[in-house]
Amino acid sequence: MAKREKAAASPGTRPGRPSRLRRFLEDTAQEVGMAEHGLSLTGIETETAGPLGSAAALGSGSAEGKKIVAVSTAPEFPLGLIKRALGVAGRLGTEIVGLTVAAPAEGGASGRGREAFLRRAKLSAREFAREAEQLGLGFRHVVCFGRPAEVVEQECGRLRRVEFVLAAREQRARDGFAVSMPLFEVTG
Repeated sequence: MAKREKAAASPGTRPGRPSRLRRFLEDTAQEVGMAEHGLSLTGIETETAGPLGSAAALGSGSAEGKKIVAVSTAPEFPLGLIKRALGVAGRLGTEIVGLTVAAPAEGGASGRGREAFLRRAKLSAREFAREAEQLGLGFRHVVCFGRPAEVVEQECGRLRRVEFVLAAREQRARDGFAVSMPLFEVTG
């Protein structure tokens, strides 16, 4: 009679719950793949801020998508920052939040200085929004007065699902702010 051999346990890994990193990488890969074909999981709508920089969310019933925050410490967004933010958001399929931060002294103690700053910031954001809309990307604009590092931290906490922050190297060097989340400097 022939002997039967027992099947040896095969070495390998046990299937388990995926880690947070693995889920993040899978979600990002899915979004990038869909973005390459012009599709989006979230269907985020485009919005621009009012004259005082308020940013009420459109379509509040829908799931909130991931965001990239583009920070400018001047009323106008630098061209290099706009191009980089649009390129990255287009590849990742994320919404862009344009955050204009003015130190309290920059806005001026008088209402005129603050109004002029807001007017210039709104004009720059309108151009940014127009370019984002042409690429089918969501855009919001927020204007805040305060110390840049504190404002960026506060706004990123309020916005939720912020992937990372983009800032112009020249402005960041001048203002010297650092944040606790991933921050990438843009040159040019």
